[in-house]
Parts: sequence; C-alpha cells; structure tokens
Amino acid sequence: MNDFFSVHDAQPASTPERKFDPAKLENIHQLGGIRTGTLDAPGAGGSAGVRVALFDTGAGFRFTVALDRGGDIVDAHYNEHGLAYLSPNGLRPPNAAYHQDNEWLRNWAGGLVTTCGPEYVGGSRVEAGAKTNLHGRYSNLAATLDRVQNPDLRRGQLGMELNLTVRDTRMFGPNYEIRRSIRCTLGQPEVTITDEVTNCGDTLAAHHWLYHCNLGYPLLDEGARFIYRGPAEYWVVPPPAGQDIVQPLAAALMNQIKRVPASLAEHAGGGERGLIVTTSPDAQGNCRVGIANDQLGLGLEIRYPADALPRLAHWQHYGPRGSYASALEPFYGSLLGSARDQNPLINARLNPGESRRYQLTLRVLRNPAELQDLAIADGAVSPFSAAAIDSIGS
Repeated sequence: MNDFFSVHDAQPASTPERKFDPAKLENIHQLGGIRTGTLDAPGAGGSAGVRVALFDTGAGFRFTVALDRGGDIVDAHYNEHGLAYLSPNGLRPPNAAYHQDNEWLRNWAGGLVTTCGPEYVGGSRVEAGAKTNLHGRYSNLAATLDRVQNPDLRRGQLGMELNLTVRDTRMFGPNYEIRRSIRCTLGQPEVTITDEVTNCGDTLAAHHWLYHCNLGYPLLDEGARFIYRGPAEYWVVPPPAGQDIVQPLAAALMNQIKRVPASLAEHAGGGERGLIVTTSPDAQGNCRVGIANDQLGLGLEIRYPADALPRLAHWQHYGPRGSYASALEPFYGSLLGSARDQNPLINARLNPGESRRYQLTLRVLRNPAELQDLAIADGAVSPFSAAAIDSIGS
C-alpha cells in the first residue's frame, strides 16, 4: 500500500491533490479531525455549559457542532473568514422553557445550520387544535453521542464522522427519533449531514423538517449573489402599518433580492423579507443553491435531493446595527401553516414506524472557477402564486 494518501477536492484540474504522509505525524489532529468537549455558556460563571464537537477538515473549513442543541452547526469559518450569522444570545444550553410561542428567539444561537421540526416548523400558530412554537423543539433538545470516528492515515481512512441520536417524545405521543450523522473528509472543505426521522409512536404524527442555514458577515456582504432558481410560491414581507395584506412583487423585484444590499433602515427591529421557492433540481435530482461573494472570491454551496426537500425559503434581515443576516432554508412540509399555505405538504405526516431520510451537503467555494461552477445552477425566480402572505415566522 502506498504510504501517501491523497484526496481530490473538486478543484480545477490545474490544482494539485492534497497529499498526506502518515510517516511524518503521530497525532491526526496535527492535520484535522474531531474533538469533543464543553464550552461555557455566555455568563455561565463556571456553571454547566454546552457539549460540543469541534470539526477541522484540514482544508481551512472549521466548525462547531452543538451536541446539546440537536447536533446543529453553530460557528463556522474558512481560514480567516466567518461564514455564519451568530445571534447576540450566544451558545446556551437547551431549555424547554423556549418551547412556546416565539420564545425560541431568546435562546437561538444562530449558526451555519439550525434544524427545525420535527413536528412543525415556521411561526407560532394553531395546528390541529394545538398551539405550536416557533420552528419546533429540535434545536432545544440534547443529543446522545453514539460514535466519533477520526481519520486514520495508516489505514487509508480520510473520513471523519460523528453519529448521534435525538429524541422528541411525549407520553401518549407523538414520539420522534432522529438519527444523525455528520461526515467530512480530511482535505475537503465540505460537510454532509444525514438525518433519519422516525415516528416511533403508534399513531399518525405530523412531520415538517427545515434546515435554517444562516449566513453572516463577511461572507454575507453588500454585492454578494444568492444562487437558486424556480417558481416562487410566495413573496413575504411585513405588512405596512395599518394594512393586513401585502401584494406580491413583480418578478423583476423578486429577483433583485438575490443580490445582497447594504443595511436597510426598514429592517430595524423585526424587519424582514423573503421568498418561498420550489427549487429546480439538476439532472441528478439535486438542488444546488448558495451564495457567491466575488469580492472575497469565496462562496458556500448547499446541495440536497429535491425529492426530500422540495421547497426553499430565503429569509433576509439586513438590520442597520449588527443584526445583518440571511438564511437559505431547504424544507419539507409547510413553513406558513395550514391557514395560509396552499401547498399539499401542509398535511405532511409520518405513519407509525415510518421514517424519512434527509441529506444536506455544505461546501466552501474558494476560487473563481468554483464560484462559476455554482453559478451554472442559478436562474430566474418567477411568480408561482398570487397569494399575499404577511410573515414567514423566520
């Protein structure tokens, strides 16, 4: 067996492959890998913090997985550049007190990937006679850490993987089990999240699932371009004072929001806007969406199977004093709820014992050639529905 193990990371042909010599190191963390530990919560004063796993891909892409927050990805960087929006709350322990109304906002850390569900997503509302909470309970649930595997060069193993289990349960149901794997390859600036959601109860259960991929400065900055295409089901903005109805925007204006602006005065406080799009897949059935910052020569691609996550929300909040964020949110089910959504997925359910599988891959793009490759997946956004909606609850 060759003592040198290489990995091709989809760069242009002129870029050499990464090579690693196992004879020149004794600890894999000299190159990259996974470490687990605990981070103090903000202002914790030495009290219990949050269990985390620190991933280093060995390719400049580093991120933190919050084991006590469903295994979601919080802070993320590529070399010196931050990729994710982080909220002023900081990373705090999970707490069931936030499983009501819109209190989720008080304990949300932001981060590169926040998972929403598994019962309902979107704003607080009444569904099937019960009050839901903003974006569900998942991100306020602690995970059981099942397995950590680091790369092993001497065995030719470049992969690193973390497996965990999250349970969202209630006496008499519903009873959900989520098995998650987070995988990277040493030398590639990429992470793949695979989730299997199972209804472990004995009755039919509502099931809606959303990945809130939150982008922040400096990746998110004036002039950056969002990449996606497809018919827009809804245009979403807060209503003007004294009005309950917001008219849909023309297609040209809907496409304009794909270019990141400077801070917007109207986004002070809770100001926001966005689209819900049925994204168009490629020939392999995958949707490729993301952001390209040509000024930095940096981008992020998000790839996922369209049959599992057929809809995409694009939320924007460009506040004038620090709260400058946007999220691409692939999802299954309904974000707006049965009272305001005409899509058949408002009735998304899991039968007893039934499972649904999701996969999401995030890849850092590091040069003009990679940004151009993502741009191939771009296209026009066109009106799909004339429905007027006043809030997406993101």
